Amino acid sequence: MTSTSLRWRFTFGFIVLQLCAVIASLSLVFYLLSGLKPDVAITSIWLSQEIADSVRLEPNGRAHLVPTAKLKEIMEDAPDLWFVADLGKDIVLAHGAPPGKIADNMPFLRAFRSVELHGDLDDPLSVARMERFATEAGEATIFAGGVPMSQYGVTVLLGNLAIGVPALILVAISLIGVPFVTRWALRSFSDLTRRLDRIDLDTRGALVEERGLPNEVLRLVRDINRALRRLDSGFEATERFFVNAAHELRTPIAVLQVRIDTLSPGADKTHLQTAIKRLTAIANQLLDTEKYRQKPQQNAPVDLNSVVSKVVADLAPLAIAEGYEISFDSDAENLFVPGDAEALERAFVNLVRNAVQYGGGGGQISVSIEADGSVTVADQGCGIAGDKQSRIFEPFYRISPHGSGAGLGLSMVNEIVTRHGGYVELSSAPGNGSTFAVRWREKRVFQQR
Repeated sequence: MTSTSLRWRFTFGFIVLQLCAVIASLSLVFYLLSGLKPDVAITSIWLSQEIADSVRLEPNGRAHLVPTAKLKEIMEDAPDLWFVADLGKDIVLAHGAPPGKIADNMPFLRAFRSVELHGDLDDPLSVARMERFATEAGEATIFAGGVPMSQYGVTVLLGNLAIGVPALILVAISLIGVPFVTRWALRSFSDLTRRLDRIDLDTRGALVEERGLPNEVLRLVRDINRALRRLDSGFEATERFFVNAAHELRTPIAVLQVRIDTLSPGADKTHLQTAIKRLTAIANQLLDTEKYRQKPQQNAPVDLNSVVSKVVADLAPLAIAEGYEISFDSDAENLFVPGDAEALERAFVNLVRNAVQYGGGGGQISVSIEADGSVTVADQGCGIAGDKQSRIFEPFYRISPHGSGAGLGLSMVNEIVTRHGGYVELSSAPGNGSTFAVRWREKRVFQQR
């Protein structure tokens, strides 16, 4: 099912409602027309106004008639046209001859504000209109007739104008204005999106702020907050399970280690010691992973030279015991990264341990810091095939199923480095060893005097 913008949903809905209103209005107009007779005539509804606009005042104060362009056109097209503009004080401007019956009743008709005489379409002299208008020469009582219009047609015209023009205006407003108004009205959804973007796996207990949201959105936000609370509870239970499981595993593993060490040398003892070593690594890595995730991350300047050199010094005995030569070299001076020193140390420890485990049991392990702050760990092992390089940072993925690791070390490295605004770059090929480089984004590295 395709999704559409709320703005266009509102716009389309408004247009449909307007069309329904137009149809209903037109139906009402035609219903009213059904009560009118099509042969009933009225005089032109614009004629009297044109006559009033044609009354002018000469410089000497005398009133005279200067027909407008529209009145001239009517006078040319309607030979039966007649009108009388009575300005009072015996000032009368006239054109044509009014029917005798109407002329005889003009004194009586002047007593009214406006009068309409309806007649037949085929008899122009049977229609007339009397109205009072303000003119340049003063108020005038205007009698006019001889230009018939169909009452039915006038009603249709006025009805269409009354309905069509507002409908066109409303459609234009809907197409142009509704999207902007809708965007303004739904701005709270954009604000809600920004608030939701601040919530992730690492911000436990975070809820969507409810302040300033409309009632319709507020109900949704409260449901989201309830769901977030349930998720937090589930995550906390899962974390407690992993931490407790890792702690509980340590004791029986230690007991087994002691008992296996008392066995007589042999192939069985060697296999058991390898299995115990793997169990110990799994328990320690699970515990380290959960401890890191639950600990709030610090954001203090971390001296890269100090942290990396300490890691190399601490792990040098292990590397040498496993048959490696290990070295440390730095092209950087006073380079710092904002973050958690303990977490970064753990990441570099895992990288060096990974080199010890998969470096082939001999050769050189080189740890260095480049001038831009990148930290590299290189070994001379068997390397990693290209089809496996994209998966080595997945939790519990191991290149060799017979290794002693749990497949969590590189996953933790990637997670720690990513949180510190960096990424891990791997350069490796079968038979040429592997080089892991921790690089930093957005000028995270800075110097401190």
